[in-house]
Amino acid sequence: MARRPTVSIVGCGRVGGAIGLALRENGYEIAAVWSNSRAGRQRAHRLLDAPVLEPAAVADAGELVFLSVSDDAIAPMAKQIVPGIRKGKCVVHTSGGVSVKTLDPVRNAGAHVGSVHPLQTIPDPETGARALNGSAVAVTCEPRDRGSLHAVARAWGGQPFTLADENKSIYHAAAIFASNYVVTTMWAAQELLRSIGVRNPGPLLEPLVRASVDNVFESGPAKSITGPVVRGDTGIVRKHIADLKKADHPTGDRIRSTYRSLARLTAALTGTDPDVIEKATA
Repeated sequence: MARRPTVSIVGCGRVGGAIGLALRENGYEIAAVWSNSRAGRQRAHRLLDAPVLEPAAVADAGELVFLSVSDDAIAPMAKQIVPGIRKGKCVVHTSGGVSVKTLDPVRNAGAHVGSVHPLQTIPDPETGARALNGSAVAVTCEPRDRGSLHAVARAWGGQPFTLADENKSIYHAAAIFASNYVVTTMWAAQELLRSIGVRNPGPLLEPLVRASVDNVFESGPAKSITGPVVRGDTGIVRKHIADLKKADHPTGDRIRSTYRSLARLTAALTGTDPDVIEKATA
């Protein structure tokens, strides 16, 4: 078995903490960690039992460095850790949408670079570490590093696949649709029900939502979609939009606008005449 590299984590929050915990539980040594806030540094030390150092020192301590900071902080942090870079070290960020080119400062210092993005929602490190097992992992890197980075993802039970750097933004947008916007539309549904006096709408919606998701993966979207758009009930669509205008909710206008957009997108899925839906949602 190939020797496992020591791991450092710059940005040990939800994602970095989950990756660190998952790797530690699967036999990887966590050499050092850093987090932006004092509370975050204390939490990272407790979680991973690793020394907390300054970013450049964290980069120096590990053979594989995870840069798990916010998207906007990746480029400046890459410059900050250059003093800790040696030739042959591997530095990866964990952003789904940011180009690997943001790591050019460490590449120019001799490091191999890439990105490793778990296709999973991570609310906290402990829950996230468990969720990583079985989740897809998008890996962007040079061909020479593909085997080693795929092996790291497999170590925590991930299912790695190769993602070209130029496709990262579209990939990330797809992930947003599959996760963030599902959550947002669920919030909108619950808010609308609360606005008409339903006090605890979550349990009422749960069987519907779970069945819808199960149907998508069992039968595909085209066979799973139901409702007025697929039936061509444009009168119902118009009434929904009219009544949403009267809904007693502070974000009612935005919910109504989203309904319009999703009805038009649903028409594309179902093959419904787009002109008919455009008129109904005007």
